[in-house]
Amino acid sequence: MLPPPKRSPATEHPKGVVYRRVKKRKLLPGWAVFLIDFGLIGVTVCIFALFHHVLPRKSNNPGVVIPPPGVSSTVSDASGNPVSRPDTSGAPDTGGQFGAKFADKFSDTVQKTDSSYVSKDIRVTLTKHTTNRERNGRSYVVTYFVADIYIRNIENFRTAFAQGEYGHGYRDNTVTMAKDNNAVVALSGDYYSIRDTGVVIRNGMLYREQAFRDVCVLYRDGSMRTYSKETFDINEAVAGSAWQAWSFGPRLLENGQPMTNAQFDTDVYKANPRSALGYYEPGHYAFVLVDGRQEGYSTGMTLEELSQLFYDMGCQEAYNLDGGQSAVMAFDGELANQPYGGGRNISDILYIGEVE
Repeated sequence: MLPPPKRSPATEHPKGVVYRRVKKRKLLPGWAVFLIDFGLIGVTVCIFALFHHVLPRKSNNPGVVIPPPGVSSTVSDASGNPVSRPDTSGAPDTGGQFGAKFADKFSDTVQKTDSSYVSKDIRVTLTKHTTNRERNGRSYVVTYFVADIYIRNIENFRTAFAQGEYGHGYRDNTVTMAKDNNAVVALSGDYYSIRDTGVVIRNGMLYREQAFRDVCVLYRDGSMRTYSKETFDINEAVAGSAWQAWSFGPRLLENGQPMTNAQFDTDVYKANPRSALGYYEPGHYAFVLVDGRQEGYSTGMTLEELSQLFYDMGCQEAYNLDGGQSAVMAFDGELANQPYGGGRNISDILYIGEVE
């Protein structure tokens, strides 16, 4: 005979009403609740970061064309707002704008070596330097590369977005982007897509106008200027026909003079790998790449040392770009330097290339 089924313990009321005992639900300890909440917050943050910073997300901003000097026509952008852009049918021919001044720098035939490139519009000479720097009573090895650049037209100084798209999450390595754009020499840019602010002007197109830190502007007349966040004026930049603009910084020269670490409004002034752009005069520029974080080969440069280097080179303006593991230079489609950690994928480059 089967035993009777077990029943929940009950208490019989004197009048015959039965009350069953209900087991109390055991509460989680406080530390467990904290861990669960913390984990949920972490998952939410990771999902946000994945969609906002990792997965490619094309921008709805098509960019606005900045007209060359003296050329404008009123049109509307994708949102229906009036903007100005060039009327190419009547645009003046600015080809060869620096050619007369640097006629002896170019050649009617392309001449290439492992460290130089000369054509009718471009001259690039790449040099490698190894030196010792004294810091706090110790000597450190520093290795850096300088690309001395002459161009006939401002259109030879170009920029490119990773995968050819402006937006968040698009990344590629510098060498691949250089090859994709037939760059003679290329340098890692300002990693614009890692944030939502910062001026972005690329190849005469305005994509973003809010200043983030120091701003560097290359104008269509070949001149280059650096500005603090407070002194930069987007309207003046557009009126001056800005061709390129970067937002990373800091600027490295003050009225053509070198700066000290105390003058830089940043906490990354210590020795690091560096990418930087220098300006001599319209049509004459320099790309500088400093390897770093590699003891015995190159420790990198402080911002003060980088500033002094550009001053010693004779530059009138200089600007720091995204460095660290991003610091990569490519020459003739090949890796030119020895990047820390092998380098990493980034959102943009600046480069020198032929214009068909």
